[in-house]
Amino acid sequence: MLEALLDAGTIRHLEAQGVGPGWRCLEVGAGGGSIAAWLCDRVGPAGRVVATDLDTTVLRALERPNLEVRVHDVLRDDLEADAYDLVHMRLLLGWLADPDTALRRLAAALKPGGRLVAEEMDFVSVAVEPRTDPQARAVFERYLAAHHVLLPERHAFDVFYGRRVAGALADAGLADVGCEGRASMWRSCEPGGEVWRLSLEQLADGFIEAGLMTRADIDAARDLLAAPGFSFLSQLTMAAWGRRPPARS
Repeated sequence: MLEALLDAGTIRHLEAQGVGPGWRCLEVGAGGGSIAAWLCDRVGPAGRVVATDLDTTVLRALERPNLEVRVHDVLRDDLEADAYDLVHMRLLLGWLADPDTALRRLAAALKPGGRLVAEEMDFVSVAVEPRTDPQARAVFERYLAAHHVLLPERHAFDVFYGRRVAGALADAGLADVGCEGRASMWRSCEPGGEVWRLSLEQLADGFIEAGLMTRADIDAARDLLAAPGFSFLSQLTMAAWGRRPPARS
């Protein structure tokens, strides 16, 4: 679902960085592998893509001759220094206990002049469509409030990391840092609504245990996200990019 929602924007940003034949690329936290596969096709037989994750089960199903799949923890495991033309990650840093350390390590893996692109969510923008029935609005806003409390407390996820990502790249020593956010209207029974419905299923027990939602609240939110016609403004996906400065002579 996230690939369906986000890949087009990701590809636009990677194209803007000039990714092309012969590049050596590192895709960190590669997940289902759609962007790793795109990079393999983009860099061609003269290029190379290393795709990493803690769990590489899905990645290993990809068949590309220029792809290396690697089990890797960005906070603990070594990376080659000065090795990559591009490092890309999506929805990774906000989940890490120490994203600044991860970014410094990833920046060091770039060749001088190499590019890093990081995409992270910021949930500040999420809001129901103004014509929504007040009762439906209250149902979704109760879920949203619970989401914003439980994820930071139980899962150490920063729901507002997107606004920090550009500054974090600059702090990691990258130059020419830029940033852009994208959002759209997401709807029930479509990928955007399904992402929120599936998240609800994953988090429901935690919401109840923490006293953030009742079982009736959960059921009402589930019904809302399964009913045609409900729509809301999505969270922002903030893309930030920067360049490793050339080595000093």
